[in-house]
Amino acid sequence: MKLFLSSPHKKKQYLLLTVDAIIIFAVFVFAYAFRVVVFEGGSLDAISGRFSWFIIVAVFLHLVTLYIFEQYNIELKRPMVNLFVWLTISVLLSVAFIAILFYIFPGAKLGRVIVFVHIPLAVFGLFIWRILFNKIVLEKSQKNKLLMIGADCSERDITHFIDAYTVINYELLGVMSGYDEDSGTLNVNGKEYGAGIVSYVREFGVKTIVIGEELKKSRALKNELIGLKFAGIEIFDFPTFYQKLTAKVPVYLVGEDWVLFSHQDRSFHPAIYLKLKRVFDITFSLTGLFVTAPILLVIALVIKATSKGDVIFRQERLGFNEKPFTLMKFRTMVVDAERESGPVWTKTNDARVTRFGSFLRKSRLDELPQFVNILKGEMSFVGPRPIRRYFAEQLGEKIPYYRLRFTVKPGVTGWAQVRGDYAGSVEGQLRKMEYELFYIQHRSFFIDCFIMLKTIQTMLFRRGQ
Repeated sequence: MKLFLSSPHKKKQYLLLTVDAIIIFAVFVFAYAFRVVVFEGGSLDAISGRFSWFIIVAVFLHLVTLYIFEQYNIELKRPMVNLFVWLTISVLLSVAFIAILFYIFPGAKLGRVIVFVHIPLAVFGLFIWRILFNKIVLEKSQKNKLLMIGADCSERDITHFIDAYTVINYELLGVMSGYDEDSGTLNVNGKEYGAGIVSYVREFGVKTIVIGEELKKSRALKNELIGLKFAGIEIFDFPTFYQKLTAKVPVYLVGEDWVLFSHQDRSFHPAIYLKLKRVFDITFSLTGLFVTAPILLVIALVIKATSKGDVIFRQERLGFNEKPFTLMKFRTMVVDAERESGPVWTKTNDARVTRFGSFLRKSRLDELPQFVNILKGEMSFVGPRPIRRYFAEQLGEKIPYYRLRFTVKPGVTGWAQVRGDYAGSVEGQLRKMEYELFYIQHRSFFIDCFIMLKTIQTMLFRRGQ
């Protein structure tokens, strides 16, 4: 996870977020100064006495709202008008959250003057910064030249991933598919290069090398790579680089040793994390049931009015250690949807889904009854989605390490749900498992909070299926 969070792509996002925080804080300072000097006739020296912890909270709320409205998605290319509109919405919503906190904490006061000065200046400052960020950081930044060693590297979607995302900080020079240990001759993209890998790296300015399993066995090649590593060249094995770039584990390219010995410095079931997670689950599931009670009632009435059948759909799923439990959801399909077909994957634009059910799925509101499953300890907020035994048995035979997903509690949302496509096939489930294995290896309270934020983003933009 550290590699993924420290990738060049992430560093650009951190830069964008850090300057945002500075801009928002500076605007608050100016707004305070404006009120003190213009409306109160005071001096600038009086400003320092007005600050409190609430300013830090206000800045944090702005950053969270900007994140939810995808203002840190640097792959997303927006027209300038759309960018300005979404920044305005984000700032206005942040101020609305701050206003709510006024009533919860009466001592935390900003004042109407500060709010009215803050809103236009914050929007303008964030807008100008994003224009500069796009021009200076995204368009002008140089990409690291990348050499991939081993034909097995090109067989995965890593090369397509690099090509698809222009903000990825790598330029793929080629795939080296052959190496002659005696002469040092390389075969890169079907062409021979006789001067050796060290000369190739120097001549073409290679900064990063990724080596696949096929050529890992060459001792002569590894000796040269060791020299390059100590000369400052980044060297990765393919599974590690794949994780760094995609935040998932290539299950077909990792062996038992890699699964067994990776991350030896941390416990697979950290006690403090699990206890903290359970407290979080109980607290927020109770809060969720209370806060969403009116929404639950409205959804139930609409389901009853628009289609025949029960409001709540119950189905057996496999949980922690493959223990079966009854999953609860709002019904989104017609009654007896699998009577003729038997168990089948849900597809995009599935004819069995009702019109209102389609809305519930896209907004993820159909999952709200699972607050009850969380309270009972059968599920957690974050974890791999629970699956039916019928599909688990099929996938366990086809996907390596599939049963590792049952070593953690299933969740209402997960890393696969916020990162990947809908897994309505064996191939889709393989992609999903790559994300789930990544989560299982790297899970932490920080990652869980990040996934929850991404889930809110998904619900707002109705990206569910």
